[in-house]
Amino acid sequence: MAKNRKPEQPQKKLRIALIVDSSVSSKYVYDLVTWEKRQSNLEISHLIIQKIPQEAQKNIFSKIGNVLKKHGLVKIIELVLYRIIYIVESKRLKNTQYKDHLSKFDLNEYVRDSISVQPIISKSGFVYRYEESDIDKIKKLKFHILIRCGSGILRGEILNAAKFGIISFHHADNRINRGVPAGFWEVYLKQDATGFTIQQLTEEIDGGNVLFRGQVTTKRTFLFNQAILYEKSNYYLKKFLFDVAKSFELPNHLDSHPYFNKLYKNPTLGVLVSYFIRLLIMTINALINYKLLKKHYRWGVAFAFSDWKNLVMWRGIKIKHPPNHFLADPFVISDNGENYCFVEDYDYSTSRGHIAIYRLFDRGSRRIGKAMIEPFHMSYPYVFEYQSKYYMCPETSENKDIRLYECESFPKKWKLKKVIMSNLSAVDTTIFEKDNKWWLFTNINPSNTGDNTSELFIYYSDNPLTDNWIPHKKNPIFVDSKKARMGGILFDKNMIYRVSQYQGFENYGKFSYINKIIDLSAENYKEETLCKIEPNFFDNLYGTHHIHSNGEITVFDYLEKIKRKNI
Repeated sequence: MAKNRKPEQPQKKLRIALIVDSSVSSKYVYDLVTWEKRQSNLEISHLIIQKIPQEAQKNIFSKIGNVLKKHGLVKIIELVLYRIIYIVESKRLKNTQYKDHLSKFDLNEYVRDSISVQPIISKSGFVYRYEESDIDKIKKLKFHILIRCGSGILRGEILNAAKFGIISFHHADNRINRGVPAGFWEVYLKQDATGFTIQQLTEEIDGGNVLFRGQVTTKRTFLFNQAILYEKSNYYLKKFLFDVAKSFELPNHLDSHPYFNKLYKNPTLGVLVSYFIRLLIMTINALINYKLLKKHYRWGVAFAFSDWKNLVMWRGIKIKHPPNHFLADPFVISDNGENYCFVEDYDYSTSRGHIAIYRLFDRGSRRIGKAMIEPFHMSYPYVFEYQSKYYMCPETSENKDIRLYECESFPKKWKLKKVIMSNLSAVDTTIFEKDNKWWLFTNINPSNTGDNTSELFIYYSDNPLTDNWIPHKKNPIFVDSKKARMGGILFDKNMIYRVSQYQGFENYGKFSYINKIIDLSAENYKEETLCKIEPNFFDNLYGTHHIHSNGEITVFDYLEKIKRKNI
């Protein structure tokens, strides 16, 4: 039998070349080529090095002289202030995981073959075209994909020099922001999200064929925002290449939209001064609020005897929290005619949460005690019933797992039943049954950016106690900080509603949406927004990010600003 077996054909590899300005490149390009060495179905075999004309490579003093002659002193001041902001913010990154954000790395160790090309640069200095001879050299190597990692807006026949063309980032949502610098304007304009786009380049600037879009929460400073944006988008470029290598097909283009904003350019002196002053004011305000006035933000929980569709939130009854604690992420369970609310109980003194229980009455609540405490942070105490037993799936992302606890004596006694996923950063896991399948919704951070608000993942199985959950075909379902993160779940007859959090600029849990699940299967997922829940129901609120109901009582949380002595 073995003699008649056909020899296995070698696996076809996706051949990739990187278009760069030098063999010394950014941390993110370096990360891409080191990742490639661990893949069996693709290879980055060449660097296409763009040789910039000598006049563009003059020393700093020559450059300053040229700028002074062409644009005057104001432009010099702009460049100096921009550089100062870069230096100040880069120093703040040194103590974070993004300390190498601006560092350079040699690619020659991993990509030994290269092609030198000398682009024809337009008078503006932005548009690059290639000589026919250089294009012919590239075409002869029969690359499947070229990836733009260098400067220049590429135009002309180079766009068709590889089977799948040139793939490039636009480090913004090209429906909203087009231009440079990456990650700056979203911070300056206080936009809630910063987008990124993976596109196949066309002749239209920042208007290529969009293959993937994602959005992350905008951070308060330019370089920090840029670093997270680059890290997250780099992860999805690697995923994109891996998927193309499996299918040898590009995904369908996403829909195009009219672009209604201006083309953003490098910030002017006025913008830079405004940005610098605003950062200074934000720092001073924080010091005044937290150090002098002792004002802090605190989450709280309230409830109302109502189903969620008829809820009037201003009538909600607040649950009193222990001193130096806050409460959040409530879930309500009815058992033997009594109503119990499970909450995250966060202790400021330990900077860690555990799970507490409150019994709910017509006019108030009573603390029952602690349901669960571990040597790591716990929150989002989601409880469900299976085979006449209660199970809880609290958030345990600090422990890098998703785990189930089984109730031994309701409501206080629980034991660990099973770790169902491990070695991952996942939050706000929600498990429920629909159409004879068990579904697991969770927010995973696969790119190790510390951001668990941007991606929604779905898994399914035949029973909830398994550790063999099958990933949904379309994972991640969303890469969008404005709707991905779970904020509870609601039921009404046969319909299921996913509560999603909306993250704002400097405002975690700005408000929530209630989304009706229209289509949930192993192949598809679709939801439509039913309504928006805004934090207007009590005085002095800054956010709300969670709602749950058992049909008789609805529980929800809220963010308020109070004096430290009242915490």
